[in-house]
Amino acid sequence: MDQDMVVRRAGRQDVAGIAALLKEAVPPQGPAAENDVLEWLFSKGLVVATEADVLLGVAAWQAENLVAVTDVLALAPHSVAPAGAALLDFIEAGAGSLMCEVNIVLLPAEGGSQVRALLQQQGYERQEFESLHRIWREVLGEFEVKDREFLVKGLRERMIMVPL
Repeated sequence: MDQDMVVRRAGRQDVAGIAALLKEAVPPQGPAAENDVLEWLFSKGLVVATEADVLLGVAAWQAENLVAVTDVLALAPHSVAPAGAALLDFIEAGAGSLMCEVNIVLLPAEGGSQVRALLQQQGYERQEFESLHRIWREVLGEFEVKDREFLVKGLRERMIMVPL
């Protein structure tokens, strides 16, 4: 990670900047109203990557049943690799502390080639929904998965088969 880049939990002060970033982001996210971003702030782990107080990326993730799901990963076009890698490292560390087995990134099926390449460099593999573990599919049932690709990275050597 770039020494000047900071990854931190987002706050109310970031809402307008996140909404603006989503309009230009890689991969294309479509417009998001500040109210949408505010909802993410209170319902997900919303993190931002900044450098010199400039917003370079945002990610939103949740953990359930030992599965982390990153359903927002939006990056400034000029900072895909550094900001994306920093955000993923932050999320994976958080997911690991929650004993998650896997992080599944939901990527828009169209227009995400730069981010897809970054994810593959970070150890993520594309999988079809039907090939995912049953429990992972159940967790994904709470997310909008239409027209999404599933990029998966194992965070543990083995799945946990008994309650913790």
